[in-house]
Amino acid sequence: MSHWLIALLLVSGSFNSIFCVTRQQLKNTGKLMKKNCMPKNDVTEEQVGDIEKGKFIEERNVMCYVACVYTMTGVVKNNRLNNEAVTKQVDILFPPEMRDAVKAAADHCKDIGKKNKDLCEASYYTAKCMYEYDAENFTMSRIVFLLIFAAILYGSNALTKQQLKNSLKMIKKQCMSKNDVTDDLVGDIDKGKFIEQKPVMCYIACIYQMTQVIKNNKLNYESTLKQIDLMYPPELRGPVKEALEKCKDVATKYKDVCEASFWTAKCVYDTDPKNFIFA
Repeated sequence: MSHWLIALLLVSGSFNSIFCVTRQQLKNTGKLMKKNCMPKNDVTEEQVGDIEKGKFIEERNVMCYVACVYTMTGVVKNNRLNNEAVTKQVDILFPPEMRDAVKAAADHCKDIGKKNKDLCEASYYTAKCMYEYDAENFTMSRIVFLLIFAAILYGSNALTKQQLKNSLKMIKKQCMSKNDVTDDLVGDIDKGKFIEQKPVMCYIACIYQMTQVIKNNKLNYESTLKQIDLMYPPELRGPVKEALEKCKDVATKYKDVCEASFWTAKCVYDTDPKNFIFA
């Protein structure tokens, strides 16, 4: 999502985060933002494709490419990076366990922009500072908010169904690793294969958490509706909301967030398998 750091990582080729993604995954999702800022600043994949790995090429067009991303994510005010806007976005969009680390990096680097009146240089050296301060969370944040950033990038057009699927794939790797599940266990959830095992249940909860629909360790109906409006193609919003409406009370039967997530997802699939999308 928060947007400024996320966005930068996303652009460099990044809905995941915390893990290294494959080159092909980067290409699939990176198109969502690169197609806008790369042509505007005449940069190549070689120049900006490995920013999330710490490869900051000190060239003017690369600096302005980073600034372009920051501008698109709404943390540039009056042609300057705005630390208050960054902090606010972190509180709104970042998972609780990441907020302190990301804000610490932002706070550590907040004066970098003041030293550089030029927006391109300020953006570039701020991003570089944050990477050097906390490389782990710099990389982690990029995928978590891919969907959020993509929606911002595409505006009211949201994502196509295929773009949504591609973006969700980026979350999948992180949540699979975190919950020790294999593709045999979770690879066909979108086709209705719900294996009733605790790791699978917690994998689904992880996906929901990464897509910002879990609040206070519970599935949040209102947040889910907002994410549907933000991310889903217009033609899917109505049917998905209808399925969700029928299943919204399922989670109240389970105190455990993993079980609540699993049975809610299964209910939504059973209600409308045609329009069900999952990582």
